[in-house]
Amino acid sequence: MQGNSLRRTALALSVLSLAASAWAQSPPAPPKPPVDSIMTTRVDSEIAIDPSGALIDYRSETPLPDDVKTSLERQVRAWRFEPVLVQGKPVTAKARMRVTLAARQLGEERYAVTVDNVTFPATGYGVLPDAPPAAVTISSRKIVAPSYPEGLARARVGGVVLLYLRLSADGRVLEAAPVQTSLLNVYGSDKALAKGVAALEQATARAARSWQFNVQLHTDHPSARDLTVSMPVEFQAPGMRETRPGQWRTEVRGARREPAWLQSDAGNQRIGVSDVDAGDVVPLASAIKLASEVKGVAL
Repeated sequence: MQGNSLRRTALALSVLSLAASAWAQSPPAPPKPPVDSIMTTRVDSEIAIDPSGALIDYRSETPLPDDVKTSLERQVRAWRFEPVLVQGKPVTAKARMRVTLAARQLGEERYAVTVDNVTFPATGYGVLPDAPPAAVTISSRKIVAPSYPEGLARARVGGVVLLYLRLSADGRVLEAAPVQTSLLNVYGSDKALAKGVAALEQATARAARSWQFNVQLHTDHPSARDLTVSMPVEFQAPGMRETRPGQWRTEVRGARREPAWLQSDAGNQRIGVSDVDAGDVVPLASAIKLASEVKGVAL
């Protein structure tokens, strides 16, 4: 696929040298996970599916180049979904859907664009009114921003940490697990980049221990998933602008790790750092589930 818009983005990126001395004062960390350099964008849409799980409507809300938009819509309209059940019966349902696209450069003027992930940010949206409510309602009460690691701030390195928080019934943070982290619009050696990922994760996990949330229980027996909230925490370097759906960004992305307390729960959405914007709270459970295997599908 010709990637004119991607090429313009790539040429505009600042190439930063990440010397290890930039964060020499960081505390010791465990071995660093591998990192992956990739370009991503997010495409928001509204879908409707019939009781059998067939797609009956798809409306993209994100501006895209014509070739990418056409290829994506052709793929989406072939997808199948699991039937949505309300009181045990399949129903027609609507939902918001976010498709994360990934682009890797094949040559000077060509990119391979694939589906990186699909998530459903607003669980239950548009499902019939008698659908059961969520087991738990969670909102933030006290969030203190983490300290920006000094070496990364000096090097003007920004990033996003996707954090999963396991809460108590009274809203305290019992566990904080960085699920995945990306450095944004930056290049360097794998060793230096992985060290930057670790520095952001350590800063975020430290800050999260003091956060507090409002928790409303709608069940007597909430599960660990019910009491888990996902939060993207953004470190915005001076002069860098926040990217929104439809805008491509270069990420140096660390490996995704599922928190230990969720590893046995197969019903969770697999949310990654590339799937979220600052301020997004994406539920782990979703009434909408894909039946088709779409990750890695080429546009």
